[in-house]
Amino acid sequence: MNALHFVLAAAVLAGGSAKAQLAEPASRARLQVQPSPAATAFARLPAPFEPAYLVNEGEHPFTGLFDGWRSDPRLVAGINLNRYLALEMGYRERQDRGFHAVDPRDPLDTTGALGTKGFHTYFSVKATAPITDKLSTYGNLGIAYSERRGADALGKNEPNADIGPYARLGAQYKLNDKASVTVESQNFGNASQKWGKDTNASGVNAKLKLGF
Repeated sequence: MNALHFVLAAAVLAGGSAKAQLAEPASRARLQVQPSPAATAFARLPAPFEPAYLVNEGEHPFTGLFDGWRSDPRLVAGINLNRYLALEMGYRERQDRGFHAVDPRDPLDTTGALGTKGFHTYFSVKATAPITDKLSTYGNLGIAYSERRGADALGKNEPNADIGPYARLGAQYKLNDKASVTVESQNFGNASQKWGKDTNASGVNAKLKLGF
């Protein structure tokens, strides 16, 4: 009986040792697939942002497809201070028509001469606030310089300039990785009050951006 007891005890010990050996690698495997807290925090960080940008917001995807059409430039350059703040400056024509049919009676429109009839420029601080993965809002606040050239309604050819506050407020919705819709309102100083319909320095506009 003692021998039988000894054999049974040895079998129980051997079985327990085997179970422990089988359980230990499984436990190690579970520990190995779990990322560390530091790795998890790093994975949650947003994608890196570009330090600077230069774009033509007036560029239209159909400009090269139709003869006799052109886009007035809306040049924007900026430096990103962080993911939400940037220093930004911009330029646009005093009479910005966007994507339009060229007027053959107007040689300045035919050649697309920059700033011949005047222009608007600005320097501002831009703040961006993401609402969702697809929707974001932004606003600019700074100073604007506007200049009108050529004859005015009274036939005077004297240059006329304006310096005043610049403000812009807008929202952008991403349809997909290559398309977005933007609605914004902006104002270049007191140019609209001084020149009336002779400039489009303020107002609300919407645009569709397409990438190919």
